[in-house]
Amino acid sequence: MKAKSITINLLAALALAPAAAFCAASAQGRSLALNRLVTPNNDTKNDSFIFRCYNPRDSGIEAKIYDLSGREVATMTLKQRFSGITAKASSTGEYYDLQWNPNSGGYHPGGVYIYQVQVETKVYKGTIVVIR
Repeated sequence: MKAKSITINLLAALALAPAAAFCAASAQGRSLALNRLVTPNNDTKNDSFIFRCYNPRDSGIEAKIYDLSGREVATMTLKQRFSGITAKASSTGEYYDLQWNPNSGGYHPGGVYIYQVQVETKVYKGTIVVIR
């Protein structure tokens, strides 16, 4: 019964959330999730969750993925860094694209996961839906 309740709550949250929350471009000086719906079927479209992190001081970043019971299931990896003026990847930059692919580091079943990204004292967290 608990799983059914979680599914109903998730569907209600998805219906009420603005569409921009699922696929948005980064605004200058902001950190945000670029896609929260992930379909890891290796078609190169939404195979990974991407979090764009504004980090102008090149501070350490801690980025983790948790299941609904609060157990850590993965650590996000750095995909690219860029200045924000151009999306061209470089070894320096104000923005970091962090990613998590549910197919890497062991198979993760479809469902809801929680991301948490910490940069200095700022913590960003939210949910990711893996659709298989």
